Amino acid sequence: MTQEERLYEIKQLLNQKHHLVTRDLASYFNVSFDTARRDIIRLTTTGQAIRVHGGLISVNHDDVPNFLTRNKIDSPLKIKMAEKAKRFVHPNQCDFIGPSTTLKKLCELINGIDVQIVTNSIDNTLELMRSNLPQVRLLGGKVDKEHRFNYSVTALELLKRMSFNTAFIGTSNVKSDGIYLTKMSDAELIRVAASRAKQVIVIAEKHKFDSQNTSPYMTISLDQVDVLITDVSLPQEIKKQFSPKTQIIPILKK
Repeated sequence: MTQEERLYEIKQLLNQKHHLVTRDLASYFNVSFDTARRDIIRLTTTGQAIRVHGGLISVNHDDVPNFLTRNKIDSPLKIKMAEKAKRFVHPNQCDFIGPSTTLKKLCELINGIDVQIVTNSIDNTLELMRSNLPQVRLLGGKVDKEHRFNYSVTALELLKRMSFNTAFIGTSNVKSDGIYLTKMSDAELIRVAASRAKQVIVIAEKHKFDSQNTSPYMTISLDQVDVLITDVSLPQEIKKQFSPKTQIIPILKK
């Protein structure tokens, strides 16, 4: 059994039991303790579970954990992905940054850079207020408290009159035809922002390509993605779903 197959089964077990012990996993899969520990590290560093003494626990009991829950997970890989995304932020440009725990970390990294940032994310805005630069425009509207973003028809109309150098967007699920989110209002706003950008950069860990969670609302098609930043190298069958022009950047290479 490959690690990917074990990780899938571990996630299924977590959905049932919500707490798993490292030694029990080693026995269940007939692998060494070190192998089971590496599986746990892989799941926890990508934000799919929370590591505790002796094992791991589920993020929560839902298919898609909310922003506040995900934000509590200290993932070194998310930081590395944000650092990679920072390379695409340049002075004197105007960028859109959507809601995402990884993109929140990007906002932490770009404090002090002379750029204009437009966002519908409350947490992005709070991070960007820590210094005089960048300039920040928070789109107005009704606040989704669970996912911590704003939405309004007025914001959509404003976006249609704007032009961005780069749109940075996250996702809860990547399917064979596009980038998907759990909330229709969020997806609608992100779709418009991406259509107004010269370059679209998507942040997506590999587990979001395999996810079976409920994310019914597509933001953009895969051929609209200019740059994909992910945690590990993707198999060839996934890469082929993107345009040949899409730059795929894994943080870890197998």
